Amino acid sequence: MTVKPKKEVPLLVSSEMLLGSREAAQELGIDILDSLRKYQIDPGLLTAPEGFLQRHQVISFLEDVARRFDCQQFGFLVGKHQPSLRLGQLEPIFKLSPNIKTAIENTLIYQPLYSEARVHQLVVEDGYANMIRWDPKMASGSAVQLNTLVIVQIFKILKALCGSSWEPTSVYFSHAAPAAKGEYRRFFQCPVYFNREFDGVVFPERQLHQKIATADARLLKIILTHYDRLMASRAQERDPGDLVAAVSSFIQRKLGTNLCNLQSCAQFFDMHPRALQRALAERDCTFKSLLSSVRMELARQYLRSSDMSVTELAELLGYRNLSAFTRAFHQAHAQSPAAWKSSMKGGDGHR
Repeated sequence: MTVKPKKEVPLLVSSEMLLGSREAAQELGIDILDSLRKYQIDPGLLTAPEGFLQRHQVISFLEDVARRFDCQQFGFLVGKHQPSLRLGQLEPIFKLSPNIKTAIENTLIYQPLYSEARVHQLVVEDGYANMIRWDPKMASGSAVQLNTLVIVQIFKILKALCGSSWEPTSVYFSHAAPAAKGEYRRFFQCPVYFNREFDGVVFPERQLHQKIATADARLLKIILTHYDRLMASRAQERDPGDLVAAVSSFIQRKLGTNLCNLQSCAQFFDMHPRALQRALAERDCTFKSLLSSVRMELARQYLRSSDMSVTELAELLGYRNLSAFTRAFHQAHAQSPAAWKSSMKGGDGHR
């Protein structure tokens, strides 16, 4: 059986995008369960994100709630209740980059690892930096709630990175002013403008050069190398002529996240989990065996070519702890990761 790509592959986003929805609904005193069911979103994802959502599901859900309860600030409230710096696999970028400018630039490069819609850019001119969100593919007004949510998300990330020195200049929205526009100004603590050509956050250019206290150049280099491998696999994932290779590619991209499981993989390829299991069985493998294979291949690559510690590698590969990784590696190679790495320095070793 060959898995053929659909003519139009829907853009996916991490289900973490909807964190804060439950708290926003509680603040408003509304029940969003019907809207979740309408767009086939598991309510459990609002507290324990796992798996992908199609971007149109997220947009439709947010807009449905806003329309149903006449609450045009719903996306704003969802973003307000989201944890800061919660961006799935991209979180290490904010902690390890040397300064805010580098963190933003790296985030824009690797954004598809969190959301496949490339609709952001950093514009610097006349002493100001502007984080812009502009999506020409969306009809005017069709994604107000998601756009607002993301602007709040961007604002909170910048505020968390800058700390007490955060000085937002202004915030722009492309949609009309909501009835609760005063609530927006109180939250952003700066001028807020509506009916503009784009959505964005403006702040002094000098803040781009602010250093990040937790920066680690060595770990950042390792993480970005890993991200490069994940990005390189995306084309193959989205055009899966070879099921085993496509599933292996999916696993590699989602290692270390709560999305690396059979259910999420099946959803990605628009298959039922049992159908995916059967298709893999026809090829004499399972999702579990491919997961193990991908982990071991990456483990060997990193042990050979990086100075990453075994503990860091275990976390990167998605193991529960160091002991679990050591046991799995020993079972596959009859020696510990440290011993295998030492043997690589003294000879050809196992390839």
